[in-house]
Amino acid sequence: MNLVAPFGFFGAGNIGDESTLQGFARLVSCYPNKIRVWMASRNPSHTARVEPSFKYYRTRGRDLRRRWARYRSAAHVVVGGTPIMDVLGAWPLSELVPLISAAYDQRKPLAFIGTGTEKLQREGSRRVVSEVLAPKVAHWSVRSERDKERLIGHGVPPERVTVAADLAWLLDAAPDDFGKEHLAQLGVNVRAPLIGVNVTNERFVSDREPDLFKKVAALLDAWVEEYAARILFFANEVRENESFDTAAGRKVLTYMNHQDKAFLIPNHYWTPQQMLSLIGCCQVTLGMRYHFCLFSALQRVPFIALKRSDKVEDLCWDMNWPHGVALTDPGVKVLELFAEIHQKKSFWAGCLQQRVEVMRERALRNLVALDILGRILEK
Repeated sequence: MNLVAPFGFFGAGNIGDESTLQGFARLVSCYPNKIRVWMASRNPSHTARVEPSFKYYRTRGRDLRRRWARYRSAAHVVVGGTPIMDVLGAWPLSELVPLISAAYDQRKPLAFIGTGTEKLQREGSRRVVSEVLAPKVAHWSVRSERDKERLIGHGVPPERVTVAADLAWLLDAAPDDFGKEHLAQLGVNVRAPLIGVNVTNERFVSDREPDLFKKVAALLDAWVEEYAARILFFANEVRENESFDTAAGRKVLTYMNHQDKAFLIPNHYWTPQQMLSLIGCCQVTLGMRYHFCLFSALQRVPFIALKRSDKVEDLCWDMNWPHGVALTDPGVKVLELFAEIHQKKSFWAGCLQQRVEVMRERALRNLVALDILGRILEK
C-alpha cells in the first residue's frame, strides 16, 4: 500500500510533531502488509534524520518528488497533530481543506491517524468540518474519547471514528546519559533537584491570564528556596518567535528573584530522544505543551500540567492524572500539587509507568485506520 501524507507540518520546529512521526513509523512496522509512505515536510533533511524509514518532499516550493508521491500513492493520510482546531486562526483548516478535497476528487481514500481535536471557536470552522471534511474522510483514529465526541458533534458518523491514542506513546523511554552530559556542559549541577519548565507566549494564552509569567516566576522562586531546586527552561517548539517557548522562558526568567538558579536549555532542534533524555534528568516538570507533558510521562517524570488548551486538559483526563491546573490558577494549587508529588515521587512515577503501558496499547488501535484504507483499496 502506497500512502502520501500531504499535510506537511513536520519539520516546522516542533519536537512533539517529530515524536508522532516516529510513532507512525512504529505503527507502520506493525502492519502485516508492506506500506510505503511519502511525507510532506517543511524540512526534509531534518525529518529524514529523525525518522529515516519514510520518503520526504518539501511542503512548499518546487519539488518534483511531490508530484511523484501523489501520482504513486493509492491513499492519503493525515498523521498526528491537532488538525481540527481554530484557536490560532484560519490555519490549519485552511491548509487541510484543499488537500482533502483534492484527494476526494482523485478518488483516493483518506484517513486521519492518531489526530486530536479541540473545540472550534468559529461557526465557519464548524461548517467546514461538517460540510467538507466529514463526508470526505474514510476514517478517523483519534487520541481520546473527547476527540470522538467533538467529531460526532460536527456530523462525523460514529462508526467512522476509532478511539486510539497519540502515536508518540509508541516511543520508548530514553536513557538519561545524553541529558546528564549536556546539562553538565551547561554548568548545571545534575545532583541538585531539577525542575523542567515549558511555557508558551501565544496571544490566546496571555489574553486568558495576563499575569501568567509573573505567577510562574513566583512558583519557581518558591521551589528554589524550599527545595534548593534548579530550574531548566525547555523549548519543545524551537522557532524563534515571541509567541513560542524560548521567548516565554526568557520572560518568566526576568520576573524571577533567583535567576542564577535557572537555565535556558539551548534552543536546538533536538530529536525526540534527546529531549526525552534531558527531561529524564528532572525530578518534576511543569508544562503547557501536550507533548512536553507526554514526554515527561514516557520518562516516568511526574508532571504538573498548565492546561493551556483542550488537548492538554484531555491528556490529564484521559490518563486520570490529577496534577493539572487551569491557566488562571498557577498559584497555591500548583505548590500543593508539587508538595504532594515531592512527598510520594516513587508512587507517582509508578502510576505513570502503568498509565504509559495502557496508552501504548491504545496507540496500536490506530492500525484500524490503516486496515480500513487497505480494505477500501482491495475493492
